[in-house]
Amino acid sequence: MYPAFLAVAELQEEKAAVRSNSWALETEKIHAGMYGAAKAAVEAGKDAEVGQVYVCPVCGWTGEGEPPDRCPLCGAKKEKFVAF
Repeated sequence: MYPAFLAVAELQEEKAAVRSNSWALETEKIHAGMYGAAKAAVEAGKDAEVGQVYVCPVCGWTGEGEPPDRCPLCGAKKEKFVAF
């Protein structure tokens, strides 16, 4: 889905749409890894072990554990991250 949106945004030279869809694509890759780990745990009869989760409110980057000083996708400061 996002690769097609990104291609159209690039073709139409919509810089904000390119940025937004690029961030969404990269963030979904992270989510897929997290979902895959949770699924594997459940299939093994275990609970999914999830630590503190942080989400960048600017681009959606998601990580576990301590947040980075700056978002690796958009550069937002650590203080902006939302903890779950």
